[in-house]
Amino acid sequence: MKLVENDDVRGVAGQVDLVDTLRKAFLDSATGKTALQPRQRISSDALKLSTMAAILPESGVAGAKVYTTLAGRFAFVILLFDAKTGVPLACMESDVITEVRTAAVSTMAAMDFGPENPEVLTVFGTGLQGRSHILEMAARLPLREVRVVSRGDAGCFCDEVSAEIGVPVAQVTPETAVPGADIVVTATRSQTPLFDGDQLGPNAFVAAVGSTLPTAREVDGRTIARASTVLIEDRDQSFAEAGGLILAEQEGALDRGKVMTIGQALTAPGKVRPSGEGIVVFESVGIALEDVAIAAAIFRALPS
Repeated sequence: MKLVENDDVRGVAGQVDLVDTLRKAFLDSATGKTALQPRQRISSDALKLSTMAAILPESGVAGAKVYTTLAGRFAFVILLFDAKTGVPLACMESDVITEVRTAAVSTMAAMDFGPENPEVLTVFGTGLQGRSHILEMAARLPLREVRVVSRGDAGCFCDEVSAEIGVPVAQVTPETAVPGADIVVTATRSQTPLFDGDQLGPNAFVAAVGSTLPTAREVDGRTIARASTVLIEDRDQSFAEAGGLILAEQEGALDRGKVMTIGQALTAPGKVRPSGEGIVVFESVGIALEDVAIAAAIFRALPS
């Protein structure tokens, strides 16, 4: 069994097409070719321990992601097994995997179900996920402008990211961030909505990735109500964890008939925007299917 550290993962992550890897995993899930264990959490005093797992026979692997949360900090590992023999393949540090897979799944959803030729990206949050989303989306989408919303001064962040992607990046106010944006990403730990859903354009794509608590949400009920489709990763886990869904449903703002898993959407893309236009909201909680699929692809890209 191989021990794989974060530096090893970062060294080969650029060699893996993360978007295609995730797309294949979600297509397999839509046809019943995967098994998923939603996140389970236990805690003692200030320490939380979370576990979730997935079996991907078509990819030849099974895996479990285990991580701790302490004082707002996370530490992740993935245990990867051979699906045919059952033997362990690797224990992988997965802080980097978590960082890149979240941005990759948002980007995949934006590419497949967002507006054509998006030019303006708005990102709430300037942490690892905010940065990762900008880099991944700028690499795959024809962006001409990136707007950033941060609680503090994000001038240095904007300058660094702009130089890296070759697209203007500017800090804006929450009030001016959303109007005119083609894609809106929320990558914060906010407990309450970050913007007014009435500000969204008629074909906007929203990826809410920062919250996995049923009592917290980054998007309001108006955003959910206006959406033609609400995309999720897994029904059981999403309706247990996604506060954006749970609270909107309590308010009567969510029609479950317009909720689709990504796997379902990939097999019937015409149903996401039945009229050819409309707002699409992706409420992401992060599932083991994504982690295990990415971990397997990165493991195979490692030097032998």
